[in-house]
Amino acid sequence: MPETSAVRVREQLQDAILEGVLKPGERLRAEALAQRYGTSRTPVREALLQLEAQGLVEVEPNRGAVVRAFDRADLLDLYDVRALLEPAAAARAAQRIGAGDIERLQRNCDAAQAAGDDADAQIALNEEFHRIVGEAAGSPRLAVAMRAVAGIPRAFRQVFWHSEEQRAESLFCHRRLVTAFRTRDAQLAEAVMRMHILGAVAFLEEVTTTHG
Repeated sequence: MPETSAVRVREQLQDAILEGVLKPGERLRAEALAQRYGTSRTPVREALLQLEAQGLVEVEPNRGAVVRAFDRADLLDLYDVRALLEPAAAARAAQRIGAGDIERLQRNCDAAQAAGDDADAQIALNEEFHRIVGEAAGSPRLAVAMRAVAGIPRAFRQVFWHSEEQRAESLFCHRRLVTAFRTRDAQLAEAVMRMHILGAVAFLEEVTTTHG
């Protein structure tokens, strides 16, 4: 179905942009993308419009779409919105999460501790942790809103996870979230998630001020 194809194409394009396979300024032509992903141009156009709404591409009238360049303001905006959404998701998750998911989060924390400075492993584990929390919140609308601000370029994520201080702070927050979920403490879950996201904001501001 076209809708299913559009979702698939959007996810593949999003990954390619965030992983740096598609570079800022690169033109995205519907016909070429349709051939690349084995679909028609209609779902490709739908996918590009969805990516435009996420701020990952710019669609220009009569010229197609181009990959947007991320700057400091874009990243800060993403994290600011995440700081509004993810604490709410954590609070809801604390009241709804199942025992199996709590154990998955616990194993995730243990794996993150063992992964050390392996940035690729840390990125994957962090994405899994936040995905489990988001799904446990049980709100389709909140899930859609969170997906719209999940697009953090890999280059920044690599810098973040190579920082020993940031890895330690992130793991501390994740373990505190597991505790909050075990005790069904929605207020604690919300507060810890907010601290977690704002910690990333502070690191982003420090890095971009130093190296920007």
